[in-house]
Amino acid sequence: MKMKKTIVLTVLMLSVVLTASAQQFQSTHLQNAAKKLKLDSVALATETLPATKMLTVGGRKIAVRKDAKGVVEHIGVPLFADEIRQLQPSPIHDYLEYTVLDRLFKVSANTLTHQDLKFEKGDLAALATVMETADGCTIENLQEKFYRVKWTRNNTPVVVVSFPVDYELLANSNRKEMELNFIRDLKHYKDTLPIVPKDYSSQMAPTDNPDVFVVPGSSYIIDAINSNRYLALSTKKAKKEKTRELKLLFDRKSPHESLANTMVEYDMPLEGAKVALEFVLGNYKRDTVTLALRDWTSFCLKQGCTPYFGFEENDKGTLTGTLIMSNKQSGYDHIVAVRATEDELFAEQPLVHAKVYLFTPSTNVRNLFSVPTTPNRPRIQYTR
Repeated sequence: MKMKKTIVLTVLMLSVVLTASAQQFQSTHLQNAAKKLKLDSVALATETLPATKMLTVGGRKIAVRKDAKGVVEHIGVPLFADEIRQLQPSPIHDYLEYTVLDRLFKVSANTLTHQDLKFEKGDLAALATVMETADGCTIENLQEKFYRVKWTRNNTPVVVVSFPVDYELLANSNRKEMELNFIRDLKHYKDTLPIVPKDYSSQMAPTDNPDVFVVPGSSYIIDAINSNRYLALSTKKAKKEKTRELKLLFDRKSPHESLANTMVEYDMPLEGAKVALEFVLGNYKRDTVTLALRDWTSFCLKQGCTPYFGFEENDKGTLTGTLIMSNKQSGYDHIVAVRATEDELFAEQPLVHAKVYLFTPSTNVRNLFSVPTTPNRPRIQYTR
């Protein structure tokens, strides 16, 4: 009987060890934090996913968030109420909570990581307790250059802290790791939401073609790179009667506008449309992924990106342009060189080729498209 109990205990202990070793983390800094805090698989376990679990370490509350696949995507000292996270989605929530965790428990070896954190009111000790001492919080993204976060109580500032908009800083990671994580997650991503037709008729404006209308969007740096959509009048037959209806344009007679729609419109109704992505990574290596065009667009949107497209030219049936997936909150852009022949684009299953440069600092992209200040400086040209 004693031997049987020993065997059972050994099996249970082995199970815990194996589970702990199999615990997945979104990045190495989270894995290191869990090890430093001695958070084992039992402590991180949760019955439902996704979930946020509150733990106590060294007398302080620690929040651990896991995604739908059970991967740990955040560990930090809670500073923001759930309502703030929902009403003001921002990458700074996780950044500040992890920063406080790092300052208090020294979970990382790099003491310079958070040197840009500047307190205008209060200090680290006050920041660590704002969940108990504050009743309000506002987040400002000033000129897309730096964040300013203010906690108040009875409309009086308790803590005011600022820091630059820097995607590596906000992600507590580096570009190389972020590129690899992006591609890894994209390969396993599948959008499951149905296509929802949108009514753009109240926003449309006429074009030179009486059957084509433009829905003006916002522009990125220059007018030629924008989020415009295009609508077309089509004939619909019903009970021997013909009616005219508006729909998103996708027609070989208008290749420029059709390509623009496929790049910026998430709900473009194209069955089987795919994009062949070639990623040019910061270490000069390359990776390729071919997936549904809707999955690519959806994945970038969920990351906080807004798409802008600039059409370059139609050279003997080969269309080219640049798609910019811009994440203003984190201060980076994905630059995508787009290419498709008319035969590929308007095939039964449309195909677009794309060369992707991930996590390019937005400041660098602005310099690329801005008016040159030095002679012969390279600059991308766009037809209008």
